[in-house]
Amino acid sequence: MSDHDVDVLVIGSGLAGLAAAVSAREAGCREVLVAESEKVVGGASRLSGGIMIGSGSRLQRAQGIEDSVEHAVANYLSMNRFDVDAAPARRLMEEAGATIDWLEAQGVAFKPTVFIGGNEVVPQSYWVEGDGAALIDAMHARCRALGIEIALDRRIDRLLVENGRVVGAAVGDDSIRAKATVIATGGFGANKARLAELWPDALVGGDWTVYLAGDAAPGSRGDGIDLGRSVGAQVVGHNRGLRLLHTGFHHDFDAAPPGYLVYLDGDGRRFINEDAHYGTLDHAAKQRGNRVFAVLDDRLLRTRGIPQSKYDLGGLGRPVNYNQELIDEMVRQGRVVKADTLEQLASELGLDPTTVAATVHRYNDHVAAGFDADCVKNPKFLQPISTPPYYGVELRPAIVGVSACGLRIDRDARVLGVDGNPVPGLLAAGETTGRVIGEFYVGSGNSLTNSATFGRIAGRTAAEQNRSVAAAAETVR
Repeated sequence: MSDHDVDVLVIGSGLAGLAAAVSAREAGCREVLVAESEKVVGGASRLSGGIMIGSGSRLQRAQGIEDSVEHAVANYLSMNRFDVDAAPARRLMEEAGATIDWLEAQGVAFKPTVFIGGNEVVPQSYWVEGDGAALIDAMHARCRALGIEIALDRRIDRLLVENGRVVGAAVGDDSIRAKATVIATGGFGANKARLAELWPDALVGGDWTVYLAGDAAPGSRGDGIDLGRSVGAQVVGHNRGLRLLHTGFHHDFDAAPPGYLVYLDGDGRRFINEDAHYGTLDHAAKQRGNRVFAVLDDRLLRTRGIPQSKYDLGGLGRPVNYNQELIDEMVRQGRVVKADTLEQLASELGLDPTTVAATVHRYNDHVAAGFDADCVKNPKFLQPISTPPYYGVELRPAIVGVSACGLRIDRDARVLGVDGNPVPGLLAAGETTGRVIGEFYVGSGNSLTNSATFGRIAGRTAAEQNRSVAAAAETVR
């Protein structure tokens, strides 16, 4: 008679948790239980855009894309200036493409076109048909098909430890004993106190600061960090995560703001290609004291059909924040500056009038030439800023996206203790881990890819630990 209730206990039902559960079941674990703190399955993953990255997938091959996993590894490490934990970061990129294939096998449908969603050289981005909600629905259906039980509204409050080994978890008076336990509770974007402690740069937006998933993902409060700390786990990746530029008009945002905008720093100068990936924009804003302004003119505001961003496949999308009705209202409220001249606009924004006028005039010369000689913006987004009145919008990196501080893991998803050794019986995957995602958010989908890939790895490792526990029990007999 076993003294364990289940083979594997997974804490959290986002993509990392569901991937861990399915992977463990496929690897031979007969009894797998997922405990979810909220009343619905999916966590913040359900609310995501559903974009992932990976090299060497079936979809890449079908599209005739020549790619190299080793190149993807090198790109990931170099973009993060090698300031990530190398072993798990390498494992992430080594297995990301295979994880895309694995997700397809679980019933996840991807759009057929692999595209460039970030700063990759060749197409490595994949978009789930139906976005994050469809991704979770497919994995949830797979769990049901495999007989994996998901217990909702069960917020785990402590881990069970015997003889230095994690042997399950408990909530209130209820406990569940497991041969392996996986923490997959997500990030802490919904917890302002935890942000102040572990990611203070997420709060530089002041009263504009808002969590990307809003009230729809209240479970993103850092429970996994508390659980890990209680058994001596390392917490790493301080002050790292993905922020998005925000107008502060309302809680809605443009993940990819219109590429035709002109961005100015606190000196009134352009500093980046305005259709750059949001991870690049976050990094660039941080390097410039988090002070950014967007400038556009009356024609851009009132003309329909201007290409918006590389994520707008039709080229005619309407931005959430940069539309006539909202901008006019924000002018009335004093949230947007409107002026008849660039010099007046700059003065009211608190910028140097001469510098701003010269910067925009130079940009207009680039537009006329059809080539952005300063920041190399995609020509299809080159639109002149020349029709008054002009509009200036202050931007802050105030949308709290993905937190990247959490439990330290090794390449097999084992949680590492303060002594540098794995905490026996404990694994972790996804946003609850640290130093897998680095200071620079790579591609579109760094977070979902991390969740799915290390969820899958954690499930396999959990199965290996089950075999070890079984072997040890047999030896005792």
